[in-house]
Parts: sequence; structure tokens; C-alpha cells
Amino acid sequence: MVEAGLTGVNLSLDTLDPFQFQIMTRRSGFEAVMKSIDRILAMNRVGAGIKLKINCVAMRGLNDRDIIPFVELCREKPIEVRFIEYMPFGGNKWNKGKMFSYQEMLAVIRERYPTLVKLDDHKNDTSKTYQVPGFKGHVGFITSMTHNFCGTCNRLRITSDGNLKVCLFGNSEVSLRDIIRKENDGQPIDEEALKRLCLLDTTQDNRGLASEREREILDIIGMAVKRKKAKHAGMDELKNMKNRPMILIGG
Repeated sequence: MVEAGLTGVNLSLDTLDPFQFQIMTRRSGFEAVMKSIDRILAMNRVGAGIKLKINCVAMRGLNDRDIIPFVELCREKPIEVRFIEYMPFGGNKWNKGKMFSYQEMLAVIRERYPTLVKLDDHKNDTSKTYQVPGFKGHVGFITSMTHNFCGTCNRLRITSDGNLKVCLFGNSEVSLRDIIRKENDGQPIDEEALKRLCLLDTTQDNRGLASEREREILDIIGMAVKRKKAKHAGMDELKNMKNRPMILIGG
């Protein structure tokens, strides 16, 4: 995958306790996740250049005790652990009482590591990044619930079934799949269809046709982006909005 152009990996890991991992995920696999982390770090030591982020959704009474162990994971490992505020999605039994806020997480960390410092973020970053002096890794906070960053967010998501989402919390989607399949009578594009329809042909003779297809897709994406709201709904509204489960949205 690195040889094919992979530059970053995001892993979801909500606990560093193998027993708690099995309870939360309803399956074993903690060792496999840790092995993946070690493998990426080993590849980076020989120049792979993979940016590794570990995403942890902090939930009160469930895994908030893991906050300090996750920070300490960054002592010797050049990774970024990102703590995510618990967010309402379809099927995740969201409860405002379980949400552990960014400010609470900061307070927990600063009680143990009072020298924690804020690092400069890019204007379009979705996380606020900090570091304990002397640690190789960083910690970040995705504060979607208590301090939204909608005004500077430039993220677009394509779901596994080919729909475009311009906002994680938006329940409107645009099907890019249907546009791409239009010339194949709505059927999936296999290798034979790619050749027959010249969908990947960039020769001079077919470039005009390719440009026309590209313009249509870009126009539709552009219209979707322009419809993006300046700010997502609040916590009390989001819990009542119909949206995909996070597992069906993807990263």
C-alpha cells in the first residue's frame, strides 16, 4: 500500500486495556491493532513516511481512565493520539451524560502533565494539537460538540457506496456512484466497461470526452459544497436527526 502511494493511516482505538477492548468492540483483536501500530512505526524508521493517527472517542465512565495511558503512549512513539468528543450518530446510543468534553480532558492531562503545551495548527485542521515537552508524539482534540470548527473545515467524505458527504453531521448526500455509472446503464464499472467506455483514456482523441465527464462531476461536487451549512446543529438537535451510523460513513 505504501508503494501504491499510502501516506497516512488512522486507527480507531478507544482503550489500551485488552479486556475493555473486547467489551467495547464485542470481539478480540487488541493485539492485532497494536501489532499494526508497531509495524507502521517500524516502516517509518526505514523511511516509509506514514503519518499515523490513533482516534480515541472518550466516554465518561467507560474509557475516560484511559486518557493518561494514551498520552503516555506518545512518550516514545512518534504518533498523534486524537481524543474525540462523543458524538451522536445512528445506533450509538448517544447520551449527553457520557460526553467527556475537551476542557475536561485537558484538565485530566494537565493534572498529570502541567507543562503540556499548545502547538500551532493549520487553519483547516479539525483537531487542536498539544504536546508534553520531551515526548515524541502529540495529542489532539476533536471538539465537535463543545467547540465546533465548521467555518474552517474543508473535509469531504466519500462513503463506501459512493455517496458524497460534505459534513459528517449532515444527513444530505450526493451519489457520485450514479453519475459515474450513468454511461454504463447504471451498472457497476468493471474492467471491461472501463475499456469500452474509455473512462481512463487520457489520449488526445478522448481527452475532450474525459474533460466533459470531469466537469459534470466537479460541478455536482461544487454545488454540494456550496450548500454546506455554516454550522452544524447543536447537541440536542443532532441526537434527533437521522444520519448514518459512523461505521457506514467511514473516515
